[in-house]
Amino acid sequence: MAQFNLPLRIIAQPRASYRERYLCEIDRSHNRSQRFIRAETNPYDLNYPTIEITKQWNTERLYIRVTLVTVSSEQVPVTCIHPYPIDTSELNVIKDIAKNTLYFPVSKEELNNGRKSFQIIRGKLTQDKLKNYGQFCILNTDEKDVSRTHDPYDARKIINIYQLRKSQLLFSIAELFHEDLLPGIYDETSVYSHIMTAITTTVNDNVSLVRYAPKQGHWQGGDEVLMFIPKLDKRKVCQVYLQDSSSNNKNLIHFEFVDMKTITFKTPPCPIQKAGNRSIQIPIVVSLSGKEIARVCFLYQSCK
Repeated sequence: MAQFNLPLRIIAQPRASYRERYLCEIDRSHNRSQRFIRAETNPYDLNYPTIEITKQWNTERLYIRVTLVTVSSEQVPVTCIHPYPIDTSELNVIKDIAKNTLYFPVSKEELNNGRKSFQIIRGKLTQDKLKNYGQFCILNTDEKDVSRTHDPYDARKIINIYQLRKSQLLFSIAELFHEDLLPGIYDETSVYSHIMTAITTTVNDNVSLVRYAPKQGHWQGGDEVLMFIPKLDKRKVCQVYLQDSSSNNKNLIHFEFVDMKTITFKTPPCPIQKAGNRSIQIPIVVSLSGKEIARVCFLYQSCK
């Protein structure tokens, strides 16, 4: 073990800007595409955030602690655990969900190479989940932050006060001792990444920009779709339906609001009888007070 523990060095920073994605967009159990945090352009052509590991660390019980944290400000002069969860598909990673922390084991090969990259998935909480999140936890303590809003269930104020569109990754050396459940952290090795900021799309930028995922799924239905619709208005009567072009029938789809401009729903079974291994596109339409505001194509695929 090292006698002098110097801070880690980040040799590939995470990208400074990114598009936020809800958890249902990146849910592995529903075949969502895994969107890892990517790295900024760097001299080593590394695709993911990467830290340098010096030769002084030679223990087989070595881990790198990664935590997503908030960015301190005048309104919130402390660093807190960020509520938007991070995850990974890598094996043997120890996960401390309460602290939004991942402990990545360091292999002998990574020790020899002197670097470790991280494939990290970051998800956004819906406003409903953020309302029920509770008080923020101050980093590296068991203390809760003071209440900073008059209404602790006002998700928009929480987002603004804590600047949740901004975040940083915190990297630290950690070591697993004996039968401890979690590795012990060497705080003096900690280093913060550059600030990452979520890109927001305003309705004025492009009123016709409808985004949805996934764009394809099973013939029998059941795929959870997330759809962003700039023209959506919760004050008006909204309908979502599958349009069967062969009969011109409209099959209504039950949906839920995720936020003011986003809905989620599960696809119904394909209205056309399956015949062999085939795929077919069926329109999904969203109307507001009887007026169509969005039309997308969902690709139904039969199982081989």
